[in-house]
Amino acid sequence: MSSDRRKDEPSESEAPDTDADWLNAISDVEKIDTDTAAPDVVDSEPTTGLAERFRQRQHVEPTLTEDPGLSIDPHSMERIRRGKMPIEAEVDLHGCTQEEAIGSVNQFLEESWTRKRRLVLVITGKGTARDGGGVLRSVVPRWITEGRFRSCLVGISAADRRHGGDGAVYVMLRRQ
Repeated sequence: MSSDRRKDEPSESEAPDTDADWLNAISDVEKIDTDTAAPDVVDSEPTTGLAERFRQRQHVEPTLTEDPGLSIDPHSMERIRRGKMPIEAEVDLHGCTQEEAIGSVNQFLEESWTRKRRLVLVITGKGTARDGGGVLRSVVPRWITEGRFRSCLVGISAADRRHGGDGAVYVMLRRQ
């Protein structure tokens, strides 16, 4: 029967006294009094990862439009969400620099106004935590509301999740 045993396994007579070893290993351990022990200090303000990106987005989103009168009205937003008001055109700014993006947005809005479109989508992308949650995401709505197309606007609002969510904005243009 000894042939069934591996050579590395100690026999029962050679097995170390595990109870004695365990007691020796924990001999200097002291019990913690849970009533008086201070809780572990946890950093309540993590600076990386998901929490940081969420915190940065909280600072960006409320400033989508400084003028609350330029937000798309709730009734129209509900129609957009239900698909009753179709998006007639969109422009995707992923990978654009600010200079390229402003040129693309201006050209896109001019063309949309000329073609008498009512609802268009500007996709900025969500950005990364490294760039503060998206440079274009924070400046494009300001360009639109403060630029030459302000008089053409009914409103601008963050897009619904299925249209890009935080990384896109609806732009509603006035009827001509």
